[in-house]
Amino acid sequence: MIRDISKMRARYYLPLTTVAQWVLPVVMVAVAGRLVESVSVAQSGVENILSVEHPTGFDAVDNRRIRFAADHGVADPASLVAAVRHSPMANLLISVAIEESRGDPAAVGPSGELGAWQVIESDWGSVPKDIHEQAYQAEKILYCLLISTNGNKKTALARYNGGTAPPDKSYLYAERVLKRAGHLQIAVNYLP
Repeated sequence: MIRDISKMRARYYLPLTTVAQWVLPVVMVAVAGRLVESVSVAQSGVENILSVEHPTGFDAVDNRRIRFAADHGVADPASLVAAVRHSPMANLLISVAIEESRGDPAAVGPSGELGAWQVIESDWGSVPKDIHEQAYQAEKILYCLLISTNGNKKTALARYNGGTAPPDKSYLYAERVLKRAGHLQIAVNYLP
């Protein structure tokens, strides 16, 4: 019986494997060629869609933030929005930058504050020249202040402006920033 199985194998499977050795590579090459062609067509189609719908890489929310920043006097609103676009505190960071320096990364304040978020180097370390790194630094500062104030945004912003014992004018500053951030949130959520 074992010999019968061997003969069957030799009679049916051997020719099949021989054919498969020659036909299968041809089929694979043909399929692979079509697949590569399909992938390249799909990629070019996706690239065309991306280049038409999102030429700058910004989405609708980013575009609304850019418009808001431009309306509030920011000279390069696209750079400011690009610097904070992935932050969960983007609207707050944009509002602080508008209040502090109109988003100018090269701004120097009267007390030696530097950058778009007007950070004092003696308190928070050296201020980077790049607006993206400045945004990251400002985000860390605000995050630390929010933790120290148990999430109280008004007190955290007042401390950002006036130090650990902020004067009354720092609380007015905080109210302006929060009001602007609220208006920005409304602008971002606006659906035409």
